[in-house]
Amino acid sequence: MRFFTLAFLMLALAAQAQEYEIRSEFMYCNLNDGKTMQDVIAQSARYGEFSKKAGSKYNQIVLTPMHAGVNNSYDYVLWGNWPDGESMYAEWGSYTNDYWAWMAEQKEAPEPAGTCSGAIAMFNSATAHSRIPWEERDTWQPHQWADCTLNDGVTLQQVIDTQARHGELMKEAGFAGWGSHVFTPYLGFEPDWPYDYVQMNHWYTFEHRGVTADAWQSFLDAHPEVQEENRALSSCQRDRSYAGRLVFNNGD
Repeated sequence: MRFFTLAFLMLALAAQAQEYEIRSEFMYCNLNDGKTMQDVIAQSARYGEFSKKAGSKYNQIVLTPMHAGVNNSYDYVLWGNWPDGESMYAEWGSYTNDYWAWMAEQKEAPEPAGTCSGAIAMFNSATAHSRIPWEERDTWQPHQWADCTLNDGVTLQQVIDTQARHGELMKEAGFAGWGSHVFTPYLGFEPDWPYDYVQMNHWYTFEHRGVTADAWQSFLDAHPEVQEENRALSSCQRDRSYAGRLVFNNGD
């Protein structure tokens, strides 16, 4: 009986643990003269061809600001992901050593669609999801981001575990088509960056985002502990939103 009780508890805890951890990079870019976001997507897709040929486990998403303030120094963000550190450095190596030679061999070598700077890399911890089939997802999907600071004595693992538990409550309440992630700095951040992590929530369709928006207060009224626990863990600011489009996926 003790064995089965322990096994049950371990399964319950596993269900509330983070789903996975990968590596992510973000490059902040401006359109070059005469170029459009369609040119950006085409250029990303072209890199996807090279990435696939090189055997890289890598995908790339294009983010465009929706409600991200009026003083942004960029037009769009390139967001890339690898399943692990080995894949990250292998892809960086193929890009640095082989990509431009590959481009020179192509019949068409278009002018760059944009100029990127300020690249950063982060650990990407997926804390909870309620997924829907690929064919039901929008091409461009809503993402919401915020920069967060841990309260005194709180660990990042507590945030991750709490989000996983809250995610189960959301699924029980009928929320579908969403995911939550916690990003922590890895490379490229300034020493005085004043936050501990970046919170990202995303939805697979704008319809699901709207349903969440309209039903969220009722959910909090039914589960006041969600807001109370979040406030006890951290404080977040600089809420901003983007539309994101997956251009290619050469990962596992």
